[in-house]
Amino acid sequence: MANQLDDVLQIHLRTFKDERGNLVPIESKFDSLMSIKRVFYVYDVPEGFTRGKHSHIKTSQLMICVSGKCLVRCFDGAAWGEYSLQTPNQALFVPPGIWSEETYVESGSTLMVLCDTHYDQGDYIFSLEEFEKLKEDEIV
Repeated sequence: MANQLDDVLQIHLRTFKDERGNLVPIESKFDSLMSIKRVFYVYDVPEGFTRGKHSHIKTSQLMICVSGKCLVRCFDGAAWGEYSLQTPNQALFVPPGIWSEETYVESGSTLMVLCDTHYDQGDYIFSLEEFEKLKEDEIV
């Protein structure tokens, strides 16, 4: 069955606080809901700029705005949802078959993304029109 917006999950990550600061652990299949095979982060994006604008065929992602504020818009082929990431212990789980766009609301924002696959350019759908057609055909 194809993923829908109900499968996009906002997660409050465990946070250990003491006088030395805060620590947020992320463990495969425990905090991240998946096995982690790749991590990347995006930074120095101009304020208000939107990146992403794609979907994955196989890859699940866990997005964390480790500094600043990001707005993530997700589309399942029928409806859009908006999710705000503004603290480093908030995460957004985006399964495959969901279109996502990330807007960097503040200058200096850094978005870290954990993935359950290694990079494969063939896993990406970069055209919203193509994505909508694939969703109609229930391929993603």
